[in-house]
Amino acid sequence: MPPDINRRSLFRGSLILATAGVLASCSALPAPRPTPSHTAVPTPAPVPSASRRPATTRSYGPNGTHYPEDLPWLGDTAALELVAECDWIDIARKVEALDAPAVAAGVIIRVKPGTLPGGGAGSSARPVLAGVGNAGWARNVLICPLEGFGSVTTAAGGIRFDQCARLSFFGFQSAGTVTMTRCVGLQLGWSRFDGMNITRGARDIALYELVLGFRQSADDTAGIRPTEAFEMTNFTRHGCVFGPSVKPDGSDAHCDTIQLEGTGTGPFGPFLSVDCVDYGSSNAAELLHTRLVLADYQHCMILGGQLPWRVFPLRSGDYEGDPNAFAGGCQDVRLTDCVVVGAIGRMGFTQVHSSTLSYNPVSEQQPRDSGSWDVDGNSRDWSRDEIMARQSIPDYEIDTLRSIWAW
Repeated sequence: MPPDINRRSLFRGSLILATAGVLASCSALPAPRPTPSHTAVPTPAPVPSASRRPATTRSYGPNGTHYPEDLPWLGDTAALELVAECDWIDIARKVEALDAPAVAAGVIIRVKPGTLPGGGAGSSARPVLAGVGNAGWARNVLICPLEGFGSVTTAAGGIRFDQCARLSFFGFQSAGTVTMTRCVGLQLGWSRFDGMNITRGARDIALYELVLGFRQSADDTAGIRPTEAFEMTNFTRHGCVFGPSVKPDGSDAHCDTIQLEGTGTGPFGPFLSVDCVDYGSSNAAELLHTRLVLADYQHCMILGGQLPWRVFPLRSGDYEGDPNAFAGGCQDVRLTDCVVVGAIGRMGFTQVHSSTLSYNPVSEQQPRDSGSWDVDGNSRDWSRDEIMARQSIPDYEIDTLRSIWAW
């Protein structure tokens, strides 16, 4: 194990001790911590009056405009600009030195090029950041690469954030998985990762133009799984693309693109997706557990059937699935201005407006409160070009993403 892991462990230990009151309650997420009476950072400079921030443009998937309204724009100069080494300890120290007024004015921490190490992406793996940030801050601290998207990668073995709050990670790239456990107010965007897990508990997690998946793996592309009595509430996505995970032929794994699994007893949901594209994995695109209180899709494409393999061709030895668009038993699923291809199972659709389905549904699959499905049988035969023509970019390659995620 490299020496920096030991230093990181010592630093995390002090952070975790600071949150001992939080850990005393097994069902609570991190609470606001007291703001330090002093700060080691410079006095924030005035924010420039001109901003290069574009207006948000509706599209299926990324276009470089889906971005948090209250976060400093990547291409602008924030009130407080800091530069960090490509090292989790240095990043954590810079965050911990901030006070509430500095964060409220706007802070960007820009990370020098390199690879950030990791201890794995399991729910009990050694976290790279633990107890960093403050749930009581008025806005998030933006952490991004100094030299643009892709100039900072994270470990291919995966990373975990544990009990972190009010942090926004934009512009990172990795062949690994990112995991969050008991985090509050985290934002992840303008990034491409192999996969994602949000487990134990979470609150106010938002994703912006995040690209995941397109891989040979028996794991779900994204797993959202509360445990015990922890809450998992207010989860949103904006302009994201979640691609398939393809299991090996003969595997008995249950492989979904996004699995919202109600394995705990605490509050679960709501879940909101806007302008997103999900491609089915070996089993399904969306698996929505009965305990999920609400799933709301607005201007999204959920592509099951054979469409995932038009964009991500199967290889010899892959399981040749015909994935559902929806599976599970959530009893409040709403769609507005969406395209759905593939079977939709026995979901509890409540409202369906201006949305197409690739086949004629049975009566039990029509929404029970308002609206009805429109049918577009041609959608199940779309080619790769026809699928991508409905999006703002021709592919999800690094160079393409770099062209839209520029600052």
